[in-house]
Amino acid sequence: MDYAAWTVIALTLGVLVLLVLDRAPLDVIGIGLLVALVLTGVLDFQEAAAGFSNYVILTLAGLYVVGEGLNRTGAVEFIATRVLRYSRGSTTKLLFLVCLITAAVSSVLNNTGVVVIFIPLLLGVSRTTGIPASHLLMPMSFASILGGMCTLVGTSTNLLVSGVAVEKGLEGLGMFEMTPLGVILVVAGVAFMALTTTRILPHRTSLTMMMAEGSEREYVTELLIGPTSPLIGRPYKEVFADAGPRLLFFVRKEEMVRPPYFNETVQPGDAILLRGHVEEIIQLQEKLGLKFVHDVQVDPQEMRFYELAVSPHSSLLGHKVSDLRLHRDFGMVVVAVLRAGQHIHERASNLVLRPGDLLLVCGDRRNEPRLRASQDFFLIESGRERTHIKERARRALWVAGVVILLFSLKSLPDLPFLPEDRQLHHLIPVPHAALLGALLMVATGCLTARRAYRAIDWPILLFVIGTIALGDAMDETGVAAKAAQGILAVFEPYGPVAVVSALLAICILFNALISHAAVAVLLTPIAIAAGRAMGEHLAPEHAEPILRACVLAIAFGGSICFATPVGHQTNLMVYGPGGYKYADYLRLGLPLSLIVWILCSIGIPWMTGLL
Repeated sequence: MDYAAWTVIALTLGVLVLLVLDRAPLDVIGIGLLVALVLTGVLDFQEAAAGFSNYVILTLAGLYVVGEGLNRTGAVEFIATRVLRYSRGSTTKLLFLVCLITAAVSSVLNNTGVVVIFIPLLLGVSRTTGIPASHLLMPMSFASILGGMCTLVGTSTNLLVSGVAVEKGLEGLGMFEMTPLGVILVVAGVAFMALTTTRILPHRTSLTMMMAEGSEREYVTELLIGPTSPLIGRPYKEVFADAGPRLLFFVRKEEMVRPPYFNETVQPGDAILLRGHVEEIIQLQEKLGLKFVHDVQVDPQEMRFYELAVSPHSSLLGHKVSDLRLHRDFGMVVVAVLRAGQHIHERASNLVLRPGDLLLVCGDRRNEPRLRASQDFFLIESGRERTHIKERARRALWVAGVVILLFSLKSLPDLPFLPEDRQLHHLIPVPHAALLGALLMVATGCLTARRAYRAIDWPILLFVIGTIALGDAMDETGVAAKAAQGILAVFEPYGPVAVVSALLAICILFNALISHAAVAVLLTPIAIAAGRAMGEHLAPEHAEPILRACVLAIAFGGSICFATPVGHQTNLMVYGPGGYKYADYLRLGLPLSLIVWILCSIGIPWMTGLL
């Protein structure tokens, strides 16, 4: 291999390290890749920048807007609440129906938007039925991933694989090409989760669910001991012993001290965490010289609690909790942070935010719209009071239906009475259909132009553009061919089915470490090279199925990310609200991954005629 090939290998390893260690934002990695490939001479500027005109980028941007229109108008929530009415009673029945409807909606909508809607709904179901939220949220997230495997637009992974395939001279994936196997995966996966979740997953409680156990006006807050407080010098074991707010613990010099208390006495500057009614807390604040953290005053009649899941692409990643300035930007005060099943409170001000961290904040409910509009968080509490333009929900559903119909035209066979350039699947290309849907969402009043712009996940798009350029470089320098040769040297003697199974396994391994979008873009050129190498000495009618099977292996394998919370952002979104730990994903996700891997190893060869 020459200098260019080794440079591409070094860049690929560098990207993998950055993704695993989470050391840089995705958009920075994407732009950095473009700059590095041009400066090192591996690609010229036009080749590196070709990703900006890739049809997948335009399609993803349009679909983000369509999904936001459905969420904004409440169309998805309307469907979800109607389904949940029929699922009360049996936990197994509830799990089965919740997972099925989540998978069905996720097959045509962005997974993230679907999960954002379902989290507050399922938290409400958990409170009213007593079923632990930890038994509902993870299966719901997994079901959304399974549903995304059913259609071309179900997840960005499918679109990315299709886009890379088109760039390499192959036919893109059809709208419903993955549906036969996808439906089998959904049924098998949902049945497995409905029957085993309550046995596999422990009963865990998140911070919001613990707060909701008391009366409606009871809450948890953190107050500081002022220099003139009459509590100073009194033993903690006697403080708040009478009826009223209950002392949960206190923090002194970054150290959290929990009961039982012995000789500890109250000192100025101590931070105490209290649970009680709004009126009681406010009275104590005035009577005992206590103050809110940061000296923020909140109207007790308007105070509300919200849970904010930190987005995997948040601009706040890498920042300390003390640097968030949520009160300046949103009128909110951070009360607590939830990470890996542990509650880490404001006194741990040096805590650096990571994707999936859950912030518990409180503030005036009038500031909620600003909080909800932020792209740095997923607002997952107070979902029942979400501001919707409900009278336009029907319009949003019609727009989504038109987009899906236009996508479906791509899968129609040629009609003999029409010339080639007039066939229905040539009338409106996929990216045009997605952009048309985005324009209709704005034109019909379902979204404003500003909110449509905010709905687009720009960091992931820039990252995808960079990785597309890296994939092209892997192909041009022969790195993809070398990697394919290594895979074939081990598995080709056992037949093409073994190669397909190996590609799926490689995807599963990488999904546990890095983003599924990166897996799709980086491994597709290798899979195509492997398919072409196997088909070199075969007749076209035999070579084509092998090549198609390799492409589908990456499309399906890129979504098999159940065993860790980092493989897919929906797993991170339910991580905090469900009170999960990493081991919980292994308990349920590892056997589910094994089931899906086996079914795909058999189903893909069956779909492509290899079996």
